[in-house]
Amino acid sequence: MILDMHVHTAASDDSTATIEGYIELIQAYRPFHPFDGFVLTEHRTYTPGLNLQRYWDSHGVRIFQGIEMDTNLGHLLVYGVNPRVLERFDVTKRLHDGRRIIPQLASLGAVAAPSHPFRESVFGPILERDPEEIAGMHTIEAHNGQNRPEQNSRAANLCDRYELRGLCGSDAHYVSPLWFLTCATAFEDTITSDAELVEALHHGMYRPMCLPRMDAVNREE
Repeated sequence: MILDMHVHTAASDDSTATIEGYIELIQAYRPFHPFDGFVLTEHRTYTPGLNLQRYWDSHGVRIFQGIEMDTNLGHLLVYGVNPRVLERFDVTKRLHDGRRIIPQLASLGAVAAPSHPFRESVFGPILERDPEEIAGMHTIEAHNGQNRPEQNSRAANLCDRYELRGLCGSDAHYVSPLWFLTCATAFEDTITSDAELVEALHHGMYRPMCLPRMDAVNREE
């Protein structure tokens, strides 16, 4: 199963994209290459009760909802957000404790992974120096579609060095093939719910992948 693990819409304050716009691109892309869906990871925004099943029912696209939280060390992708997480944390807050929050989220049933750890983040340099400084760390975003190649290379090397699991997300903010359908995470498992996504992130097999570009898809940002 191929999922983009890091996608934004206009619910984030720096994006103009819509779910429907992404789905249009997916439908144009699927005859060219398999692609199953994506995870909404809005900046400091989570909408409980958001009906995402309807996109599977109407378009066959799996959409899940996570969040991109802010910490004092950098951004953090969080999956499996549930009522316990929302009760414990103010997700709109900008400076959560990056050295403590990952195991705290795990104890509440979520999975957290530093996003673009070598861009606008010090998670990566800290992990290079001493991975034990970040408690509970087992997954990072190893490939981000908006990173420079050397930033992704450092993250991939970090995974190899410390046997961390690596995710991949486009970090799309606009409905454009320059932003979306550039890269994703290939899961061995089929995932149909947030609970299954958390289970796969903990125990399943997955890897970052770059997607082949489809030149026929041409849409301005």
